[in-house]
Amino acid sequence: MVVDTTYYDALGVPPTATELEIKKAYRKLAIVTHPDKNPGDETAHARFQAIGEAYQVLSDEELRKRYDKFGKEDAVPGGGFEDPAEFFSMIFGGSAFVDLIGEISLMKDLTATMDITMQQMEEEELAASAEEKLNIHDEEQAARASAEGTTPTASETPAAAPEKPAAEKPAAATASSSGASTPRRYMGQQAIMDKSEEEARMEAAGLSQEEKELRKKEKKKGLSKEQQERLAAYELERKKAREERVNTLATKLVDKISVWTETDKGADVTRAFEEKIRLEVENLKMESFGLEILHAIGATYVQKATSFLKSQKFLGISGFFSRLKDKGTLAKETWTTISTAIDAQMTMEEMAKLEERGGEEWTDEKKAEYEKKVTGKILAAAWRGSKFEIQSVLRDVCDQVLGDKRVKLDKRVERAHALVIAGNIYSKAERDPEEEGDFMAFEQLMAESMTKKGKDEKKKKGKHGHHFHHHEEAEAEATAA
Repeated sequence: MVVDTTYYDALGVPPTATELEIKKAYRKLAIVTHPDKNPGDETAHARFQAIGEAYQVLSDEELRKRYDKFGKEDAVPGGGFEDPAEFFSMIFGGSAFVDLIGEISLMKDLTATMDITMQQMEEEELAASAEEKLNIHDEEQAARASAEGTTPTASETPAAAPEKPAAEKPAAATASSSGASTPRRYMGQQAIMDKSEEEARMEAAGLSQEEKELRKKEKKKGLSKEQQERLAAYELERKKAREERVNTLATKLVDKISVWTETDKGADVTRAFEEKIRLEVENLKMESFGLEILHAIGATYVQKATSFLKSQKFLGISGFFSRLKDKGTLAKETWTTISTAIDAQMTMEEMAKLEERGGEEWTDEKKAEYEKKVTGKILAAAWRGSKFEIQSVLRDVCDQVLGDKRVKLDKRVERAHALVIAGNIYSKAERDPEEEGDFMAFEQLMAESMTKKGKDEKKKKGKHGHHFHHHEEAEAEATAA
């Protein structure tokens, strides 16, 4: 008997609901109540917040027990309730897939690299500002000289530098009486004169010391030595983190498939192993981008395992062609990832131009439509990048699991068979018909952005079952074939 049913009522589930039922209910309501889906509805955000709060409590075993026994007051998370918008930041699978793919580092790596290189961009902007000040000053000088009917000279430009040329005259005189050394001395003198002129221009234009330094640096271009060192250090750190990730995932994968490989592998054991994987899929497929991630994992497992098995059967000959095919798949994925990112960039630039142009055609509805389109394309690019990372890491994991020479060949062959079993189940994962409406809002945004002719085209494609994850599944099967 629970003392309060408010959270259960918010999600529309009974107090006896299972973890999976609670998750399904939340996914469905999250889409229906999402503020983006309810423009103009002032209550949408509050309702969205309420179901987020309910799910956060009921999806946590300890918090749910406290809520059932004592009510809402005693079921507040230690760090307070998260904003559902932040809750949605775990777009690609969240923590549910950590044991299978680790933590996706794409955004972390991009952010760290941007932090280092953005310093360079900021400095370039300041240097450009300094250059603009110099140009304005030079134009003013030229205009003033033109009005007076004279030509500005280097000595006229600065007000603060008359002493240096005067001080340099004796040196010039000395140089003229020194015979053979004259050209070299003159060149050095000219460099000093040029430097003095540049300093004078910057001084007269009112540049600060920082702007002066940045202008000098701008002439040299490129990243500073410090930035290069920071990037190199981060690259080493990233490489080490990836190696640790691969090692951890390989250990976990061996443990997972040992349920089958360390037994007699009879029919009953095989059925139990398959059922265990299916139960795992039932839970994971309800995560954000869950189907897409499962299909990516499955395709990689099947491809690497079948390649290994063929190499043993045909004494390595077939394995050579499998590796060749693997490289072809990698090249294709690389191109798809890059082209999707370019598509997103072009759409963003197109929107920026339309917004700058404005006019009657640039209505709030048009702007909202473009924002939705841009978000979808950014998600598509982020997913492609994440998928590329996931499959790249899993290829290394499979190579480690199947290529460990410390393990007998027979055992590694058994591991390959286990990967084929698990991979096929992951690749064929799909939502039941009643769960089709449970697409996450982000998945829908991406799917819609990838259709070229709006809603009519989308409906037409829908009749043929061309949901995005179905496309991914077909692609995975083609890759594994």
